[in-house]
Amino acid sequence: MSLATRCPSCNTLFKVTSGQLQMHEGKVRCGHCQNVFSGIEHLTSPDTEAWQELDLSAKQNSNENDSSDSTSPEVLFANTTPAKPLLNFKQGTPALKAACIALLLALGLQALWQQRIVLLKKLPEIAANVNKAGPGIQSLFSSPATEALQVEGSGLQALDENNLRVDLTLHNPLPLPAKWPHLKVELLDPQGGVLASKSLSPSDYQVRDDSAASQAPLIAGKKTVEVLAYLNLSKLNTQMPESAATGFRLELFDQGPSAQ
Repeated sequence: MSLATRCPSCNTLFKVTSGQLQMHEGKVRCGHCQNVFSGIEHLTSPDTEAWQELDLSAKQNSNENDSSDSTSPEVLFANTTPAKPLLNFKQGTPALKAACIALLLALGLQALWQQRIVLLKKLPEIAANVNKAGPGIQSLFSSPATEALQVEGSGLQALDENNLRVDLTLHNPLPLPAKWPHLKVELLDPQGGVLASKSLSPSDYQVRDDSAASQAPLIAGKKTVEVLAYLNLSKLNTQMPESAATGFRLELFDQGPSAQ
């Protein structure tokens, strides 16, 4: 059975066979306007009036300049494959191959680095070595305070009429070091209302029997530490002389919270 395909550019009709369409994935070149198109996608019925009136006979004299019929299969199915593929790893230059491999390695390393904390949590032996490493290595593989630390105990003690001390016990249950948290302490009245709020960075509180937390090593994995924070109430007592703090509320942050 005869088939027909029509050039979408110049609307010229051509006679084709199924065997010819299987060549070059159905790509054909119009013998009239040289447009390359899919002969399969533009198949049309060969039984139309236009098809019946079309002269599809191939010229026999191959010695004349115009002996090649523009609608003949030889011209119609000329090789349309590009001489040089846009990207061919088999035929690519060594520099291109090296660049592609380097890009893939960089992407892989980036993904591993982003997941380093998750991976090390599953490798306790390696995590133990991180805890023993210097501050630089610990900082690279440390967990945020809010993701690692647990408050195991806290207390509020009056030192005199103007000064309070907050005692806080922090525990790091993870195998990796944890960063020191920022603290927010709120003093409460007997009804639970907030009398005053104080934000403390690691340089504003200290490790018990040691210096400021900002100068201490990170909180090692599986370790518990006690910290002390001192609050001066002289300004509060001046503004609200009849107020008395009977309780407090404590929050941990990875960055300093804004004072309320």
